[in-house]
Amino acid sequence: MQQNLLCIQSHYGKMSKLFKAAKTRPDAVIIRQSELTNAHLDAATGLITTMHLDQLGMMAFSGALEALLQRGGRWFFNGHMMRPLVFGLQTYEHVGETGKAALALTELADHAVFAGVDRAAFGDSKGVAGFYGRGSNPMPDGATALTGVGRKQAPLDWVWSTSGGGQLFSHAGNDLHGSGGAKGSGPTTLVKNILSWTMAEEAKA
Repeated sequence: MQQNLLCIQSHYGKMSKLFKAAKTRPDAVIIRQSELTNAHLDAATGLITTMHLDQLGMMAFSGALEALLQRGGRWFFNGHMMRPLVFGLQTYEHVGETGKAALALTELADHAVFAGVDRAAFGDSKGVAGFYGRGSNPMPDGATALTGVGRKQAPLDWVWSTSGGGQLFSHAGNDLHGSGGAKGSGPTTLVKNILSWTMAEEAKA
């Protein structure tokens, strides 16, 4: 079976650094959301969506998203979950606090997406906290918290292994690869890691 990486762009705007890198891969399909069909999702092994995803419009594809996860596919989700796109997901919650201390990040678990990346560098950009994220998409049952935010360590990043063997990585903030706090090779490493994880290539390394 052919392995396809599906990257969904928003209706408007330029292609991101992540999608430009994906475009160099022979297995990648990059499409505007306005052109998306169930057939694109049915053929996908891995899926990447951005913080600009039209979630209301994406509700029409909930069945195809469920099927992707049930057949063992992977989905890398960026942004605030505002619609329950698949069963088990809940809407975004703000930590309810402001200030550098209240928005501090805590590493809760290792993950292939963060391999070789200093997560502590995401804490602030030019001395201002919160660019990485200010809340969480509540975790489904069985998910693993990766990065916490705030005094209560709300799960800003988590990964969920579904009953069908698929996985969903949730980052409840701006697109992860563009996080302003990443220094040096951080953004480039994140791009590589995100693509690798979404296509289950980290297990082959």
